[in-house]
Amino acid sequence: MTTSINGKTAPESITSSFVGVEMPVLAVAYAPEGACTVDRCLIAPPFTVGRGPDCQLAIRDKKVSKAHARITQNAEGYWLEDLGSRNGTFVGGLPVMGKIPLSGSAVIRIGSAVMVFLDDGAPLLAPPLTERFDIAGVFHTGPLLEAFSDAARSARHLLLVGPTGTGKELAAQAIARMTAAERGSPPTMLTHNAARFSSEEEAAATLFGVNPRVFSGVDERAGLIEQAHGGILFLDEVHNLPPRVQRSLLRIIEDGRTARIGESATKTVEVRFILASNAEGQSRGLTEDLFARLRLVEIPPLAHRAADIPNIFDEVLGKTLSRYRLATPSVTAELNADHYEALCLDGFPTDNVRGLIDLADRIATRISRGQEPARAVEAVFSLKYGDGPIAGRHAPKQKKGRQHYEQNKTLIIAAYRECAGNLSAAERLLKSKGLSCSRRWLAHYLERWGVRDS
Repeated sequence: MTTSINGKTAPESITSSFVGVEMPVLAVAYAPEGACTVDRCLIAPPFTVGRGPDCQLAIRDKKVSKAHARITQNAEGYWLEDLGSRNGTFVGGLPVMGKIPLSGSAVIRIGSAVMVFLDDGAPLLAPPLTERFDIAGVFHTGPLLEAFSDAARSARHLLLVGPTGTGKELAAQAIARMTAAERGSPPTMLTHNAARFSSEEEAAATLFGVNPRVFSGVDERAGLIEQAHGGILFLDEVHNLPPRVQRSLLRIIEDGRTARIGESATKTVEVRFILASNAEGQSRGLTEDLFARLRLVEIPPLAHRAADIPNIFDEVLGKTLSRYRLATPSVTAELNADHYEALCLDGFPTDNVRGLIDLADRIATRISRGQEPARAVEAVFSLKYGDGPIAGRHAPKQKKGRQHYEQNKTLIIAAYRECAGNLSAAERLLKSKGLSCSRRWLAHYLERWGVRDS
C-alpha cells in the first residue's frame, strides 16, 4: 500500500495518525500497471487529477489530460469538476458537465483509472496488513480485520451480522485463526447452517445430542456443542432456530453447561459460539435475551466496499478458473477499466460476493466449452451490463455523413440543449454516449434544423 497526501508520499507514522479522524480519500480501485504511483490519496482540496507532474494524483495514461479534473470543497461538501479534458470525466458512469457534488462511495472514471471517493476514508490509511486471513480486498480489509481481532480477544460469544454473501463464514474462520494464535493452539471450528434443520426436534437433537433411552432404535450421539468442546461452534443463519432452541442455547451461553435430550444431568463444555444472521431488525431474528448476550460484529455489504470489488473479483475469478483447470493470466489479460468500472457501479446489492462468483463461473463455463477468453469475457459482461450506464460509451463508432446526423437528430439536439449551447461540450457528451460527431458538422446541422442561429 502506498498513500499520498495531496501528491506527496506519506510515511506510515503520518497516515496511521489519521485513523479515527474523518477525512476524504480517493481510492484507485483499478488502473493499468504502472499508471499510478499510489493507490490511495488523502484529499486536501483543491485536489487535481491528471497526467501532469503537478497533479496531486498523477495518472500516466494518454487518455488523461495534463490537468483533467479537480476536487474542491465548500460548506455543502465536496465537488468534482472536469477541467475541459478531451476524453471526459465520469461519475456513476455518466459524464460530468461542469461541477457536481460527490457523495460517499462515488465511482469515478478518468481515462483507464477507476476510483472511488470516500468522504470518510481515514480507516483506509492504516499501516499495511501483514496477514489477510484469506479476506480479499486491499482497502477495507484492514478495518475489517481490526474488528475481527478485537472480537477474537473478547470474552463474549459473537454474532456476525450482514447481508447474504458478505463472507460471514470467512469472517468466522479468520476469528478462529486469530483466537488460536492468541492461545498458541491450532484453530478448531465446527460449522453448521441452522437453515438446514427441518424441525425443532432435529435442531435440538443435532445441537445437544440424544440419549438412546428417549427414542427406541436411536443410537446415542453427542451433539455439535459437545463435539466443539475446547473450540468454536459456528452456526450460520442462526435466526432460523426455533425460539425454544434459542432459549436452550442461551442457558449454555450463560452457565457453560449442557445436557443431551433425555438426560437430566448436565456437563460442563468449553465452547465459544460464533453465530451469524442475515436477518433484518433490531435483534436480527434472535430472541431479545439471546441477542443481548452476544457481541455484535457487522460485516458490511459489498456496495460499501466498492473500491475492493476489482480485487475481490480477481481473487474469485482466479479460484474459479483453477477449479476448471484453466489458465488465469489468459483471462485476466482481457479485463480492463470498462469491466472493473461496471463491477464497481453494480455493487451487487442483493447477492454481494455471490454475484461475483456467478459472473466468474459464467466466464469459466464458456471458456471450458472452447470459447476464446476475450469473447467469453465480453459475452458475459455484455449480457449483464448491456444496458448499463457505460455501455453506450464503448459502442462501435458510427460512420459520419448526412445519414449519421439525421438518424441521430433527437439525441444531438438533446445533448446540445443539455450543454446550454456549448458545441464542444455537446461533442464530448455525444462521444461519451458512443456517438462520434464533429463540432463543425454539429453546428451545420443544428443551424439547418433551426435549433442554432448561424
